[in-house]
Amino acid sequence: MFGLDPFSRPVAITEALLILSLAAFVGWLLGRLVLNGRISALQADIADKEAALDDCRRAKAAPSVNTQRAAAPVMTTPVVAAPVVEAPVVAVAAPVVEVPAMHVPSVEVPAMAAAAAVAAPVMEKITTVATPAPAPVPMGGSEDVVLNRIAARASEINFDRIGRATAAEADDLKDIVGVGPFLERKLHSLGIYTFRQVANFTKEDIAKVNEIIEFFPGRIQRDNWVDQSKSFYETKYGKKHDA
Repeated sequence: MFGLDPFSRPVAITEALLILSLAAFVGWLLGRLVLNGRISALQADIADKEAALDDCRRAKAAPSVNTQRAAAPVMTTPVVAAPVVEAPVVAVAAPVVEVPAMHVPSVEVPAMAAAAAVAAPVMEKITTVATPAPAPVPMGGSEDVVLNRIAARASEINFDRIGRATAAEADDLKDIVGVGPFLERKLHSLGIYTFRQVANFTKEDIAKVNEIIEFFPGRIQRDNWVDQSKSFYETKYGKKHDA
């Protein structure tokens, strides 16, 4: 049509270059459109942020304006005082009366009284220094206070059911899993010293002991103190002893 031979090498190269140029132009155009879209979106986002920032600044500035308005001086109506009429003062000369001078005899302070007056402040200082400071009152969370509080409720335990024991008969309750040194002292303050007593716990005893020693609810059952104590008791004393 245009006198070009499509099978000619120069024509083929020219066509290829034209196609590549067209593809590059289309790619550039698409990239430009995408970039413009992103720029527009970013500009809109920036505008929203600036608007939100302006709103925040206005909100912060509003209380200060209200405070300044509240602190504005109150205008008061001046009160005009009525004129004061001064009455004429009549000078009257008062008669001068001479009072005879009284002679006060001088009294000598005895030396003992003066010494006592000087020694009084010194004795007060000595007394203040010698007064002992009051003994510190133990805080409510100290160990002694906790143990005394537990011991005061020992009568709530049914020792007729679990048995009685003394400190001389005490087993090492720390062998029970879940019992530490402080918890063992709590049990001792309650009157529980032996594996035999713990092995005889019923559900009622477990609930009462758990409450009094201020232990985690359900921990005695989860650690299985009763079965552990029975095993330790049988190991130490033999099965012939009735737990």
